[in-house]
Amino acid sequence: MRLWFGLALLTGPLAAQSVRVRLEGRVPAAAMAIVDSLVQQATQEDLPTEPLVQKALEGGAKHVSAGRIVAAVQLRLVQMRDARTLLVRAGHGPFTAAEVMAVSGTLKRGVPGPVVERLVVALPNESRGSALHAEADLVAHGFDPDSSAGLLVEATRRSLRGGRLLDVSAAVLHALQRGHTRPEALALVRLQLPNVPPAPKPPKASVAGARRPGASSGATPQP
Repeated sequence: MRLWFGLALLTGPLAAQSVRVRLEGRVPAAAMAIVDSLVQQATQEDLPTEPLVQKALEGGAKHVSAGRIVAAVQLRLVQMRDARTLLVRAGHGPFTAAEVMAVSGTLKRGVPGPVVERLVVALPNESRGSALHAEADLVAHGFDPDSSAGLLVEATRRSLRGGRLLDVSAAVLHALQRGHTRPEALALVRLQLPNVPPAPKPPKASVAGARRPGASSGATPQP
């Protein structure tokens, strides 16, 4: 017990020191103390800290002002708190850092909170991340959030899991590209369940030239 308590006392200062070392010389000095404080708040609340550090480093790499870096990191922390609140309200717990980030990212992409909560409640653990990603893709292309979520829930009931849910969203988008309306695209794919074809692999050339999402040169960091 004494050993555990001693280690707990050391963990906080060591973690804080490691964050400061990573930020030193890479973000404006005026932002250092506040960003470090926000990271420590996340630690105390059992929230992921790496997204906050990465947000600060992203701003520093793009030579964004200290005020804007702090604002972006603060907003990222608020987004993760909102994600945790949603997971708690959905009766899901304990949850991992990856699940907090998946929910946070889905909310950030414009999927309404009640729809995200519906998917969290309805889907098994191993399928939530893929389903949330698929839902965000469909919403980004103008599909009704409730209707697209309903399709994904139906797909899981028809034994589609994990990455297969991404095949569902890809099939819907392909139907849209072929000239169907959005309601028609959803209905067509629903009729195909569970025999939705795998999404085609991108050409090698596009893979070689691909960049990670959000990696646009010269842009200021977005919250």
